[in-house]
Amino acid sequence: MDLRQEMALDIAAALSKSHSKKITKQTIRYMQSFDTALDMGYLRNLWDDVCYQRQKEQAPFWSYYDDMILQSVSSKLEKLSQHEIYAIWLQDPSLYYQLDDIDIGKEHIDKSPPYCVDDISRYIMNEYIYREAESWRNDRLRQLLGYF
Repeated sequence: MDLRQEMALDIAAALSKSHSKKITKQTIRYMQSFDTALDMGYLRNLWDDVCYQRQKEQAPFWSYYDDMILQSVSSKLEKLSQHEIYAIWLQDPSLYYQLDDIDIGKEHIDKSPPYCVDDISRYIMNEYIYREAESWRNDRLRQLLGYF
C-alpha cells in the first residue's frame, strides 16, 4: 500500500469514527426520550432497558429494541453523503471484503451504491452503540444489577 492509500484510509477511519460516535450519541438521546418498557421499578427509559439487557439478559422482545435502534441509525446514515457512508463501510472488515466481490464500473456505483445501509447500521450498532450499552452505568442500573 502506498502512502496515498494509507493517508486515504486514515482519513476514512477518522471520518468514520467521528460520524459513528455522533450517531451513537444521537441514538442514546433518542432512546432516552421514551419511557421504560420493563416494569422493574428502577429503569427510567428505553436506553436503560437496552443497557440492562446487554449487561444482564435479553428479554424475549429484544428484537423490539434492536429494530428501533436499527431504524434510528439507518435514518441517520441516509442523511450522510456517499463518501461519508463509504468511510464507515471501509471500517467493517466483513463489509470491506465485499469490495473484492464487486466488479462494477463507477457509473453504476453513482446510480446504485454497492452497500446496504442496514449492514452499515449493524456495524455501528455492534461496534459503538451496544459496546456503549455494555459499559453504561448509572445509579438505576447499578442498583438493579447489584453493583451497590
